[in-house]
Amino acid sequence: MNREYELFYILRPDIDEDQVRTAMDEVASLVAGHGGEMTKSSLWGRRRLAYPIAGFNDGYYALKEMSLPADRVRELERQLRLDERVIRHLISLKQVYYLPGDEDRRGRVRTRAKDRVEAAEGSIPESAELADDALEAEVAADDGFPVEAGEATEVAEPAGDEDGEE
Repeated sequence: MNREYELFYILRPDIDEDQVRTAMDEVASLVAGHGGEMTKSSLWGRRRLAYPIAGFNDGYYALKEMSLPADRVRELERQLRLDERVIRHLISLKQVYYLPGDEDRRGRVRTRAKDRVEAAEGSIPESAELADDALEAEVAADDGFPVEAGEATEVAEPAGDEDGEE
């Protein structure tokens, strides 16, 4: 099963533009060689580094979005470490960003995989509401607590008098 990743890497500044494009193509072929697929690629250009890396103060920044089998990430990182043109790299899971309106009735962001897919596709109807018992069971299941449908849950109030003082 492929997962969505972002690969951010910095290339040496002492290579020319043609070599930068060649390096980016070779990284894409590395991903394809591991059974992955590039979905998006962007070159940010030459930028100043926040601190010197391998004696360089500048570097060519590149970002690639890809889908790759999870068991192949370690090998891809090993090959990027061996490439002398890459002075720094980072592979991370692609983040899912939610738009306003992706919350359920209680203001919790939908976190189930099914809800993330539906939110990304925009197919969640606004009138989709759960019964209170079903909602309680779903919220409890998301938190890791088994709750039977129809079982009441109460929230304990803090100790103190009516003015909120202890």
